[in-house]
Amino acid sequence: MNRISPAWFLFFFAPLTAEYVSGSSPYLNPFVLLANLLLYGPGALMIRELKVRWRKGWLAVFILAVAYVVAEEGLMLNTLFDPTRNTTGRLWGVNWVWTAGMVVVHSLVSIFAPILLAEATYHEKANEAWVKPRTLCILLAAFSANIFGLGRLFAPSHRPGVCYYLAEAAIIGGCLWLANRVPAREPATAEPKPYHSPRWLYVASLSGMLVTMIVGFAAPALPMPGAVKVVVMLAVYLGFLGFLHRSGAFNPSLDPLSKFAVACGVISFWVLASPLTALAKGNIGPVVFALLTAGLLRGAHERLKTGPASRKPLGS
Repeated sequence: MNRISPAWFLFFFAPLTAEYVSGSSPYLNPFVLLANLLLYGPGALMIRELKVRWRKGWLAVFILAVAYVVAEEGLMLNTLFDPTRNTTGRLWGVNWVWTAGMVVVHSLVSIFAPILLAEATYHEKANEAWVKPRTLCILLAAFSANIFGLGRLFAPSHRPGVCYYLAEAAIIGGCLWLANRVPAREPATAEPKPYHSPRWLYVASLSGMLVTMIVGFAAPALPMPGAVKVVVMLAVYLGFLGFLHRSGAFNPSLDPLSKFAVACGVISFWVLASPLTALAKGNIGPVVFALLTAGLLRGAHERLKTGPASRKPLGS
């Protein structure tokens, strides 16, 4: 693992769970693979770099994740506005139930878990910038070219009017402004505060993810108004984040093994669900990528257990 830089690790890992373990992307299409790499990789890296450079905590990350959702699902893939798919709760040209679901999934699976996992794996560099300013500009250029280039090839029809693009730009700009204005993260303390063991955090994170995803999948099909579905989905999601916060998952003094446990809990839901996903998709792709992900996680866990971080007090 140490043979590759943390930036490259995050770049390649970011789309793995969200697109391939989940079965969302065709795993034998090289053009889709390129689009995913140029979408998730730069997206997660840029958000992580802004968090570090602005000296912010995880609240800023989740705010920036909303901007990411608007860029991917709105500007690029147009799923937020497409009148032919995922139209439950559609109002004013927006598929609100789908939008809520994308905020939940992408913020947890595409942004939070990969960043936390990378910072746990490369814990000695967790508070450092991983790319130079010039590289950050290159990432932004690649991300933008992907959204406005390949995105038009993947979703060329049913595009909304110009007012929607202006609204999306305003939301992205507002998220950047708000993330920059939230309070700075608390400094890590020399002596770790009392918190739960890594095993407890893993089970808690996996359980919370299970509940959040069950509600997210079930709510759109329930016989209730679209607005109620959105409220229920977001309430459970925010409840999960609040639970993680109270459990110490966002504590800046959290040791690497505990960070790793939280990230693995989120990712493990999709790994465990991969047989069902493979059955639904009619191919073994999700299981293959789930096994690959499980192997990567196991290897990283063994290195963390035997490395210097394992000798820090864990409060367990």
